[in-house]
Amino acid sequence: MTARVEQAVAVLRAVAGRADPTAPLSLAAIARPAGIGLSTASRLCAELADAGLLRRADGYGTYGVGARAVALSGRAAAALGPTVHFELHRLAQDTAETVVLAAPESGGARIVATVASGWTLHVPAVIGDRVDDPRRALVRAASPDGAGEVVVESQIGRAVEIAVALTAPDGRRVAVLAVSLPVYRAARARPRIRRLLTDARHAFERALARTHRPEPARDTPTARGDGPTVAPTRAIEAAVRMAEVIADSPRSVTAAASAIGLRLDRARRAADALVRTGLLARDAETDALHVDPAIHAWHRAAFAPTLALDGPARTAATAERVGACVFVTTLTGMRSFTMVEHIEPLGEGLRMAPWLGRPHPLVGSDGGPTLAMDFDAAQLAQLFPRRHGAAEYEQFVRRVERVRADGTLTMRSIDEFGITSVSAPVRDAAGLVAAAACIVGATEDVSARLPELREAARALAADLSRDLGATCAASIPVLAGVGSAPIPSPH
Repeated sequence: MTARVEQAVAVLRAVAGRADPTAPLSLAAIARPAGIGLSTASRLCAELADAGLLRRADGYGTYGVGARAVALSGRAAAALGPTVHFELHRLAQDTAETVVLAAPESGGARIVATVASGWTLHVPAVIGDRVDDPRRALVRAASPDGAGEVVVESQIGRAVEIAVALTAPDGRRVAVLAVSLPVYRAARARPRIRRLLTDARHAFERALARTHRPEPARDTPTARGDGPTVAPTRAIEAAVRMAEVIADSPRSVTAAASAIGLRLDRARRAADALVRTGLLARDAETDALHVDPAIHAWHRAAFAPTLALDGPARTAATAERVGACVFVTTLTGMRSFTMVEHIEPLGEGLRMAPWLGRPHPLVGSDGGPTLAMDFDAAQLAQLFPRRHGAAEYEQFVRRVERVRADGTLTMRSIDEFGITSVSAPVRDAAGLVAAAACIVGATEDVSARLPELREAARALAADLSRDLGATCAASIPVLAGVGSAPIPSPH
């Protein structure tokens, strides 16, 4: 049955490994990259859909990524997530250019995270896209038999790419970090970008050293192979459970078998099949199994289309129920960007201006402190925009501390008199804040109904978090430097 597991992983990658994994994909389009026939693809898709890894789409014989695959991606990305979140934003803030994190794939690399440049003229990058041009620095840095350069650079057309490989403690190249920019800005920026990338590489590799420590095996009858199994008999389900428990923490086959109640002989066959597909990799030093970082892209690529699909109805229902305007904003660089909104009349003759598709400086944004709450105090000091003064910085940090403590943030607009907002954090499948659910209204109305509106913001945020694959508060990363520590000076 290991061949069936390998085919199932190929099918799952064909659906989930796209720029929009939620979009319907036909059986023919799934079978082709998986190298299987239509009838085999149909049976495997049906089994993967029943397991929650795929979702049956509206068109006949079409599939999108399933909630369980999104959750697997988030679980795999959670340990490194805070480092990715901070280091990519720090690089984007310090360079003002597009920052990309990619994972090596055979003959190329898959973009798993990015922070876009704020410039009008910039180099684009899309989460989930595969890069296979051998001239690109991303691909050269990702190659396991690369030239060994610390910093790799390429110029294709009018775009320059500067990249560094990120290595695990056993020497495997597990990711590539790059900055992409127009050639006319590269001449002056190149030395600084190379230095910043080298600093970020050290930070990533320290985090990789922490996250690659394997879970110890426990000697149980099941793990030894002489006890009863509690896992299902289907090979694909057993393999998926192996991947899920290893996504939580790297571990040996024996430790994984013990964790899921699978007989050791079956666990070894499943692990071997998953290693052959590339979904798992073995640490050369400890023999622990790790999940392929390329699947980190799945939940991030599904974020925007999922929010676009489910967000409008949820925001409309909340806005109509509480009689206020509702916005869902995300962090784009160090700016707030409105992705979903529902505008309710705020009284006869009054109307709120639309913000859909518009960025706003994080300082003064209704959900700004909420969007920044995963950054600790030291990180905020590095990321806070330089154009704002010390008083604005201290006020912003206090607001971040308040939303961490209370779960919601009530804030009077600093741009317009008479408007107050209540925001709550929306979390993704990795447990990080992905958006802010904001309820906005006239100050006299909001102030009179604060308990009701805070609860409505929490409820909307919880619904959107579930849509995005967040499962429980236990997945939220523990932050350093929160609480009553002194506020460090910015920059």
